[in-house]
Amino acid sequence: MSIGNETGVAGTEAASAGMPVADLAVILTGASSDEAAIAYGETLASEFRAHLDCHFLNHIPTPILATAPGSEVLAAEFARQAEDVGKKAEEKLRGRLDRLGVPWELRRSDGTLGELAYAVTRQSGLVDLVVQSQRSVIEATDMSLFEAVLFDARAPILLVPAEQAAVSGLPSRVFVAFRDTPESARAIAAALPLLKRANQVILATVAEEGAAEQRGLEPMNDMARHLARHGVTVEIRELAAWKDPAEGLLKEAGAVGAELVVAGAYGHSRLREYLLGGVTRELIRHCRLPLLMAH
Repeated sequence: MSIGNETGVAGTEAASAGMPVADLAVILTGASSDEAAIAYGETLASEFRAHLDCHFLNHIPTPILATAPGSEVLAAEFARQAEDVGKKAEEKLRGRLDRLGVPWELRRSDGTLGELAYAVTRQSGLVDLVVQSQRSVIEATDMSLFEAVLFDARAPILLVPAEQAAVSGLPSRVFVAFRDTPESARAIAAALPLLKRANQVILATVAEEGAAEQRGLEPMNDMARHLARHGVTVEIRELAAWKDPAEGLLKEAGAVGAELVVAGAYGHSRLREYLLGGVTRELIRHCRLPLLMAH
């Protein structure tokens, strides 16, 4: 089922006005995986004529036994070593960023995970979209920095896999994993500038038992109409039930040739996701396409 622009001239004018993307934050860790976020961030900034606020997070580890004798000396040594590593990484990042064709700035934060989470929250709350490499989230000690963007800053985040870094423009085909939840609605709202520039947007949900209203088809139709009023042409799909909904969604996204996946994050509590697993974590681990999420 496809829904196009049903609002005539007024809808066309609203669509052409667009939603501004003026500031993009790029979270960097000093690892080789930063390249994916930098390259994709440059593409977005070039297309939207936006500014890149690059943020290098230099983690300073703390001694496991922080109150043990000699821990202060050990902490000071950790800080000194981290400072040396951070300085070299910052110099390398500046050399890479100097080759960008868009305006940028680089700031650096040094500290424990808690201190870095505060710094991430502060900057992420001042931009339109946060970009980070997928690998840096998967390989992190925990999800605290990623969750600081979603929960504390309430900012959308776009994770970029290494194999999708080199792109020549905005995604032309976008796959939206829809659920009738506030998280899904916020992700779609955050992705709207990209949806309006795409040639095809597929709004998909995994089938659940019950009548159409209970399965979420009526809310999905409502969302499609909302997007149509923004000038987005939407195709609606109800996928067959999957034991692992994330796997079903990603298989369909690959089958249709999607170049971006949009999804709400943490529909359940973080504790439940951690203990039982969940769609959010599975999408983060296994998505091989750029993934835009919001909570």
